[in-house]
Amino acid sequence: MNASTRLSVSAFPTIAWLQQRAADRAPAARIESHRLPARPSPAMRLLQALRPMLDAEVRVEEHVWVATPDGELPVDFTLQYKGKKIAFCCRPSWIDAHSDQDALTLVYGGHEALYRCELNETHEAAVDAAYTLMQALPTWFSSFGRLSLGRRATDAVVASAASNSGKGWSVRGTGCHITALRLHVASDWVVAFERALRGGRDLALSA
Repeated sequence: MNASTRLSVSAFPTIAWLQQRAADRAPAARIESHRLPARPSPAMRLLQALRPMLDAEVRVEEHVWVATPDGELPVDFTLQYKGKKIAFCCRPSWIDAHSDQDALTLVYGGHEALYRCELNETHEAAVDAAYTLMQALPTWFSSFGRLSLGRRATDAVVASAASNSGKGWSVRGTGCHITALRLHVASDWVVAFERALRGGRDLALSA
């Protein structure tokens, strides 16, 4: 550099310079093997445990929505067998644990029963839940399914299912808890259904 050479400095970068810098900062390619595998939802873990155990005539429908006066309510999956339909729900976080919406889903969905399932992330919990449902619906399962689930279920859920009185149907196993609303048992759902229709207010007398 000599005395006649002048340096040109600008605080305003040129368009060409900006384009070059943008090219230098292209996003790095994501390596597929570094991605964590998606975890199946509790409902899907339960369904995976149920499918091989069901009678061949049982039809499964996933991701169902039921139109009710409270809007459309979700059902994770339904089982249909010989003209009867039952619903299975693993409660989303935005539905309260004591919500009356289960009663609306039961009635407006035309279900014989609605089973509300709470599971942890273990395979053992899904098997215990499947065993509980087999005890409630034995004819919906194949002979292989009944035998297999009976051998694989934990002692805790076997004892809980055996001692269940039937009133306010509820069974708790290892990492799972299942409750039911049965259409033929009025005490399971009528009060909650009437309360839901009245916006959460109890009625003095049932209609």
